[in-house]
Amino acid sequence: MKKQKVLRYLSFALIFAGIILLLLPTINQWHIGNRTEKNHDVALEMSAEVMKENMNTEAEFDFDSIEEITTTGTWLSPEFIDPSLIIGRLYIPSIETNLTVFNGLSNQILHAGVGTMRPDLTMGEGNFPIAGHYSRNKDVLFGNLTAVEIGDEIYLTDNETVYEYRVYETRKVLPAESEWIRDDVAEEHGKPIISLMNCYYENGVNSGYRYFVFGELVDSHPIADSVL
Repeated sequence: MKKQKVLRYLSFALIFAGIILLLLPTINQWHIGNRTEKNHDVALEMSAEVMKENMNTEAEFDFDSIEEITTTGTWLSPEFIDPSLIIGRLYIPSIETNLTVFNGLSNQILHAGVGTMRPDLTMGEGNFPIAGHYSRNKDVLFGNLTAVEIGDEIYLTDNETVYEYRVYETRKVLPAESEWIRDDVAEEHGKPIISLMNCYYENGVNSGYRYFVFGELVDSHPIADSVL
């Protein structure tokens, strides 16, 4: 009888563990989405003066440390990223994406928003390259970046000025093609641009390529004149 009880409890435990394993990806995506919202709330209330000061903060650009989203990586990342790294907000209406823009690039940043890919950037000038994580949940991070189409609007703001960009090109590139984050791209295009990048997935599998969305600057105006 005692042995039967042990086997019954063991069966329940295995079933429970199986359910948890099945739910982990969903829980993980929810956690990331919740974290991005919390950090965006902080960015929303931050003054433009502080954001401009943050642009001069020394930042980390550790491309080699960037990994795909994992359960371990997600839960080990802090809920709030150092606020001195917050430099702006990114809004893409066509895919209903609102994200915090951080100065620099690290796993922790990409679990809470998006990060810049070069130091010494200025909004509305040159090429402003931003990287984000692909997510299986299209409503989280850059999970739906490939749905952005030519002509769509992209808004970048430092809580003082809104920079409006219009998508003019999308491109799949190899990881080694780092030239797409340089100012040369803007110079060749003839206008300031924004470059949004994530890993390119096909059928839920990382293809090894990177996906870029390029937008050209079409307008800038005070945030008071915007819905952002």
